Amino acid sequence: MLRTLLTGALRGVCRVPPVAPLVQQTQRACFGQLMTTIQKPSLLSAHTLAPASLQLLQLPALGTTGSPPPVRSVTKFSLIKGKRKTVKAVLKRFKRLDWGAWIRTHSGRQKKLFKKSNALRRRLRQHVFTNATQSWLLDKMVTDFWRRPKHYIDDPYAPYHKRDEYFATKSKAFKV
Repeated sequence: MLRTLLTGALRGVCRVPPVAPLVQQTQRACFGQLMTTIQKPSLLSAHTLAPASLQLLQLPALGTTGSPPPVRSVTKFSLIKGKRKTVKAVLKRFKRLDWGAWIRTHSGRQKKLFKKSNALRRRLRQHVFTNATQSWLLDKMVTDFWRRPKHYIDDPYAPYHKRDEYFATKSKAFKV
């Protein structure tokens, strides 16, 4: 198939096999770009056609609009004060506990509950800890202000802010 397309491109003829209309439009758009870049097919050698043949294999994905995927990166330097900025999506989706761990809710916990068993619904209501790599990444995505412990009135996460059973997260005992 590729051989017939390449020989057709050399002759200045673009044959598109009968396929779905959307794929045909995509192929026509790609081959149209190829035909505009190749103006004199008789002067081409196989060496100069090699990069164009590689371009033929890179068809755009179906259903894409051409917009880039969303990126939640850190702003290294703000334009006003020159300081790092917090990624607001982290604050919306995660909660940082005082001992450094981040917790989140299950994804899809509200979707299609009629299909899910009672045990699964109960598990979806619970929160999940992030692993060490994710916690390290989330710590880099927020500023020092959000890494400091916060004290809220009637905080539902109050029992989870202490983790005294492990040496690394044990709170310091005050001597009187």
